[in-house]
Amino acid sequence: MASKRLRHVLKVFSSVGLLSYREKHLPQDQQTTPVKLRQAFEQLGPSFVKIGQILSTRSDLLPEAYIRELSKLQSSVPPLNKEEVMTAIRRELPSGLSDSFLDFSEEPLASGSVAQTHRARLLSGQEVIVKIQRPGIDEVVKEDIQLLIKLARHIPKHFIPMVDVQEVLENLRETLIKELDFRNEAEAMKRFKANNRAVACLGVPKVYDTFTTPHLIVEEYIDGIPLNDYSQLIEAGYDLEDVGKKLMLSFIKQVFKDGYFHGDPHPGNLLVRDGKICFIDFGIMGELEVGMRASLNDILYSFTAQDVDGMTKAILSVTQFDNGLNRAVLSQDVEQMLGRYSGVDLGSLSMTDLLEDLLAIFQKNHLKASSQITILEKASLQIEGIFRELAPNMDLMTLAKDYFLENMGPDMLKQALNKESILIELFYLIRNGKNIPRRLHQLLEQILNGRIVVNHDFINFSGRIKVFEKVLNNLVLALLTLGFLLSGALLANKSGFENLAWLFLGLGTFLALITVVRIIFKKKG
Repeated sequence: MASKRLRHVLKVFSSVGLLSYREKHLPQDQQTTPVKLRQAFEQLGPSFVKIGQILSTRSDLLPEAYIRELSKLQSSVPPLNKEEVMTAIRRELPSGLSDSFLDFSEEPLASGSVAQTHRARLLSGQEVIVKIQRPGIDEVVKEDIQLLIKLARHIPKHFIPMVDVQEVLENLRETLIKELDFRNEAEAMKRFKANNRAVACLGVPKVYDTFTTPHLIVEEYIDGIPLNDYSQLIEAGYDLEDVGKKLMLSFIKQVFKDGYFHGDPHPGNLLVRDGKICFIDFGIMGELEVGMRASLNDILYSFTAQDVDGMTKAILSVTQFDNGLNRAVLSQDVEQMLGRYSGVDLGSLSMTDLLEDLLAIFQKNHLKASSQITILEKASLQIEGIFRELAPNMDLMTLAKDYFLENMGPDMLKQALNKESILIELFYLIRNGKNIPRRLHQLLEQILNGRIVVNHDFINFSGRIKVFEKVLNNLVLALLTLGFLLSGALLANKSGFENLAWLFLGLGTFLALITVVRIIFKKKG
């Protein structure tokens, strides 16, 4: 069976010209490999369409030409017929259709390459959406991705320049396996709902665990107005600018406060009902760890401050790189990017443009970004596009800044003092600080041995030595203060170390007070 499928795949690839070796000699603008790849995926059916659709979201892995072309993939597979639907439901719900639903619409609401959805009514009378996975599609997709991984070993390097095709496919396999298990989507809905329980303007459908399996999910039906149906929203009495503001603030909260955001917020997945913006379809979610959020904050700060070094350091903290990285070239690229935004009005800035520029720098310098950054870039593009349509006169950057000032103080401090960042900064502090006495000793030795000639006025030399000693003492005191405070903050999050944490924090505070008192008395003296 596998060999038959392999022959079919090779036949399709050959028919569209993907197996031709001549294309590597064509100028870049004449190469049609991305188009041929899309055509091949369309001919190979729903599993390859799904693979291509997911690849189209991974601009961290593929060049822009491939992303643009694979984004055009649409499933043309016919919907499941009545018998196939009934068989699928009986397989997933042993109680059967009549014992699970009061009503079930045989006409699908939507049909895709992997699943289709139907309206239904539970025995309780609650209207729901039933999402059914195509029978056997999970195994077909897994087999096809494994087949592509095998083929990748024989793909010539010129096929996609500067891209490790094998690595791309391995990464894709993990994403597909997770997305094909609908229990993951159910958990995502519940987590997203819990995170936003206190947000009055945001709604999330209820998921029914009793009916949820790896291949079927049942959730509350949301009968709302699509977010891009502006005339209907106005007719219903909604203020478009207010809706846009609430949408953007909710997304900022998801990204920077919760670290868990909807990864595919296109207008079809956003409905307005009873004054709430309701998110639906949780198949793609983004997740940012505390350290990643702190680094993104650093990137935003460095961007507004036009800080090349700060931006470069923040970029390296969110990417992986090898020993061949040329940091000077990276810094130059960052400087050029910041230069393009210098003097630009904040109100006209686009977060999406910034993320796209960053991803371009990553790709040029062979920096591997987390897949979550790519999901964020795509989600930001969608949210920002809707926001600009709903509230064209609203200043996005000012809105974000005001939100941070009002809501993110404690959270940003927590992010700044997360375990990873504290350990990194403490490492640099210890590594660099411990070398100060040795380097001073080496410097004095070189001066005494005549290897360094010091031209200086030696009048009141003893007084200058005393000044130098005071500076050194203050430096040591500052290092100790910072060390105690950082250690205390780190241990405060560790169970069983609370007393030691308070001790370190107390010592750090005490030393800080001594420093302040010394400064005050020095000024008075």
